[in-house]
Amino acid sequence: MLPGLIDAHSHAGHGDPHRENFTDYSRACAAGGITTFIDMPLSNPSTLTVEALEDKITTSGSGSHVDYALYGGVVPGYLDHIAPMAEAGARAFKSFTCRCSNYPMTDDGTLLAGMKILEKVGGILSVHAENDTLIQQLVDELQAAGENGPEAYLRSHPPYTELEAIQRVYFLAKQAPLCRTHIAHMSIPEGMDLLKKLREEGQTNLTAETCPQYLGMSEDDLLEIGALAKCDPPVRSRESVERLWQHVLDGTVDIITSDHSPHPMSKKTETEADFWTVAEGCTGIQTMLPVVVTEGRKRGLTWERLAVLLAERPAELFGLAGRKGRITRGYDADFVLFDPEKEWVLKNDDLQHLIKFSPFTGRTFKGQVLQTRVRGRKIFDAKDPRKITGEKGWGRYCPMEDQR
Repeated sequence: MLPGLIDAHSHAGHGDPHRENFTDYSRACAAGGITTFIDMPLSNPSTLTVEALEDKITTSGSGSHVDYALYGGVVPGYLDHIAPMAEAGARAFKSFTCRCSNYPMTDDGTLLAGMKILEKVGGILSVHAENDTLIQQLVDELQAAGENGPEAYLRSHPPYTELEAIQRVYFLAKQAPLCRTHIAHMSIPEGMDLLKKLREEGQTNLTAETCPQYLGMSEDDLLEIGALAKCDPPVRSRESVERLWQHVLDGTVDIITSDHSPHPMSKKTETEADFWTVAEGCTGIQTMLPVVVTEGRKRGLTWERLAVLLAERPAELFGLAGRKGRITRGYDADFVLFDPEKEWVLKNDDLQHLIKFSPFTGRTFKGQVLQTRVRGRKIFDAKDPRKITGEKGWGRYCPMEDQR
């Protein structure tokens, strides 16, 4: 038995029904052993005000099978909304140091100003850290040379474009030492090397996550799979994957999240001839636990460490401790029955989320979710023909608490 898992980096599709929705997304959570997800603010519209937050809870949230919490954002023009959002329970905030669809990119001045506010009101700032200028220059050069395949995409996002932004975010965080600053979906071991070094030097407000796509796939997989494996940051070299796993095992990596970010097939495979136009993002919520268990056990990952990465530590970082993340008296009865020896092959028909593809389709996993319970209620049963046994709407909004 495992504690119910917490996915602290989700894109559940509010306002974009062609991509995903809370009901189908939460079905996939249940099938993957996730009993609580935290939805990013890249909704339509972006969840940057209390009004938008309340609308998301009333509309999308009312259809969820599992519990959920919600992000706000530290973006230009919305700094005055940080304190009200925190008061409403959205104490996690997202920023991008690079452009991303319709979500605003955050300049360094706004980022530091947001950190200063979070020092006072409490919460955690999660940053997508990539250097926009460096990447765009490479994109322009490669496109001008007529290079438009997956190799070119990898070359446009070399590790240094991510490392520079990580360094910059952590430098700014030093100027606001009471603001908990978190790097989202870190793909490079060099970033974890830096995190480890800064912690050893006494900078205690820094954390980081990585994702199954960076632990279970490499550049070779992207070249073989193509569009369905395109994500941002991209997957890295096999050597980088192994080095990243070492940081998972040694405690440097705080949490593992899915960054489930689906797109219709029309924005994936139908545009594959020009890889620049392929939408960036992988499905991954239902396969997060199988990938981490299967690949982790090859490298010595213990069940105790797994529970910390996927349940206990996310609850601590994101204001859910005392309710979520552990199996103990006084906590919600969220847990997963898991068969560690069951071998199975993923098929698209297995997927419960709206968009029925995965970069891991066809892969053999060892370890399978048998049953998932949220606050004691069974919502997934692998032996039941329906699979999803709980009704939509059972999931409830979980305001994050100030845990400074």
